[in-house]
Amino acid sequence: MLSIVEPTSGFSALVRQYKRLARELMQDLPLDGEPLHLAATDNAFAHGMDPSRTYLVKGGMLGMECQQRRLLTWDEGDLVLPDASGEGIRYHAESAVLLLGFDTLALVRTLLADEQRARLWTQLLMTQQGMLVRLLAAQVEEGPQATPGFAYFQPGDAIIRQGDNADYVFSLFEGDADVLVDNVVVGHVGEGEVLGALALLTQSPRTATVRAKTRCAVVKVPKDQFRQLIRSNPSMIHGLLTDMARQIVQLNNQVVALSG
Repeated sequence: MLSIVEPTSGFSALVRQYKRLARELMQDLPLDGEPLHLAATDNAFAHGMDPSRTYLVKGGMLGMECQQRRLLTWDEGDLVLPDASGEGIRYHAESAVLLLGFDTLALVRTLLADEQRARLWTQLLMTQQGMLVRLLAAQVEEGPQATPGFAYFQPGDAIIRQGDNADYVFSLFEGDADVLVDNVVVGHVGEGEVLGALALLTQSPRTATVRAKTRCAVVKVPKDQFRQLIRSNPSMIHGLLTDMARQIVQLNNQVVALSG
């Protein structure tokens, strides 16, 4: 494995260990793999590579990227494990690559059936975890990082109170809540929505109360760190605009219903 970015301390030693474990793990394996010959391509999935299979690189180099960011290159002897979801993952090859593919379920069953291979498999997974953590550390920009907290609310609890100062932005990652203005329900929010951003962005008191309808869990981000998150993660702006637009539509529908 070769890192595209400058890796952090210990990465090279973990790569050597990963290759050794993969070599010992696959040696005399009582399971036949299916060869896959890849020509140069910017998308190996479009040329026979299956995201649900596990591959051993037998020759050449296979690049890997996530969300269009190149991260690393797998080379001969590397065992390429499937991603949990496959979303946003792409493999590319600048020249011919030979892979040996295995049905992942059959491979894991074979490895776990042998005590020594099961031990090697566990060590390999832990080693890959260590490598990926160091790659992540190399990708993260230095500087102040947001340190969000977590809070939990029972049905009927107020997550946000109308008129309070806007000190936090909340991301609702579990549960449902009602939005009230002057104790009148004007809308609802659900999992994945950001709460309280409008008051913070306009530097005004809270314009509505958000009350838990079910058990709710939220991530609390302080206002100064929220601004840092917006600067470093522009995609969050799109999510905020989507949530605000949906809430405006709900309010408009409420006004029409009351007028009728």
